[in-house]
Amino acid sequence: MSIRIIKGPVTGLSFAAPLATLFVSSLLSNRPLLSVGIALACFGATRLVQSGFEIDQARRLQRTCIIVLGHSLGRWKSLVSIVGITLKHFTSAQHNNTPSSSSWGIWNDAYRVKQEVVVMLSIAHSNTGIIVKTLPLGELQATQTFAAGLAEQLGIPLNVYLPTSLTTKDR
Repeated sequence: MSIRIIKGPVTGLSFAAPLATLFVSSLLSNRPLLSVGIALACFGATRLVQSGFEIDQARRLQRTCIIVLGHSLGRWKSLVSIVGITLKHFTSAQHNNTPSSSSWGIWNDAYRVKQEVVVMLSIAHSNTGIIVKTLPLGELQATQTFAAGLAEQLGIPLNVYLPTSLTTKDR
């Protein structure tokens, strides 16, 4: 049985590929409108490329892969000993170094707090795990459902480490 988890579009590709296409197209002396059209088509094509993670339980293999039109590309490795699925709350502070909108020359350096829920594969005899998905805190119910389904598919326990303030509220 094979399990495929799609993480989402490949981040850098959707920016770099159209930009490179636009640059090369302009070097080839194409018309500006044609160059922009080709770059937009390239941007659309990059949205069809996604990153993912696959587990083949029958052959005991795993891989991080790129998924193009439903076909996976990546190198298979031996499956590590997975002992559980872990669901954790994660908070990070992001420095906001953008200019202030109200005054020119003054920087708005306040911190933004980003709260997420992380779904991980817990690995035997290891302090680290394999991050399967990271979702915003607003999608807590969907994340819990996803983690429970994955744990059921793999036949391993689900370990939930969420603050009590999150487990008592309906989010």
